[in-house]
Amino acid sequence: MEKLTIQKATILIIEDNADTRKFLEAILSKEFQVLTAENAILGIEFARNKGPDLILLDIMLPNLSGFDACNLLKKDEKTNRIPIIFLSAKNSVANITQGLSAGADDYMAKPFDAKELLARIKVRLRKTTDDQSQHSLVIGDLKIDQANREITFEGKKTQLTLTEFDILRYLATQAGTPVSRDLILKEVWRAPSEELNDRTIDVHIRALRKKIPPLSTHIVSIYGVGYKYVL
Repeated sequence: MEKLTIQKATILIIEDNADTRKFLEAILSKEFQVLTAENAILGIEFARNKGPDLILLDIMLPNLSGFDACNLLKKDEKTNRIPIIFLSAKNSVANITQGLSAGADDYMAKPFDAKELLARIKVRLRKTTDDQSQHSLVIGDLKIDQANREITFEGKKTQLTLTEFDILRYLATQAGTPVSRDLILKEVWRAPSEELNDRTIDVHIRALRKKIPPLSTHIVSIYGVGYKYVL
């Protein structure tokens, strides 16, 4: 009888530090297929040609920074749906804000806990897989295509990052009900930590309002609570 082979998800590590690269490869290769690149240019090439399921991206890279690489990956049709998690020693609020604004789906500061990293990777991979089997939602002028992770508002399609998509979908499905930032963190990340705080949510909300200006009248801030989607 032929043995069934289960295809492992592929993780692309873009990291210039050889020791960090080897450490990440060691802890991830037990559960995933792993690709590594020592710079962003090579990493982008791998992402385009190998189609990884998730990318771990450093910020301080030679020639092309992680921020710039993230921007390029999110603008490319071949790679814009691949989840990106920043791993960086740059852990100020400004750095985290810049990373999320560049289109990353998550941000972890170095040094990081291996178990937490694995948990966040699995959450992101699971959400991507789950969405592929779900139907479209229509909420007022907003259409949410969950299978293709596409947003259409008033007939106009807009490209969102995976995290922006998840936040908007959650708020819209709770339309009319105030939702706390803590609930958004639990729903979207499912594993809130010190790096994931109120500012993280606010950065993504600002990005949503900028990408889809009419949403400013639909996503309203509730002082002392969080946000509410109004029809």
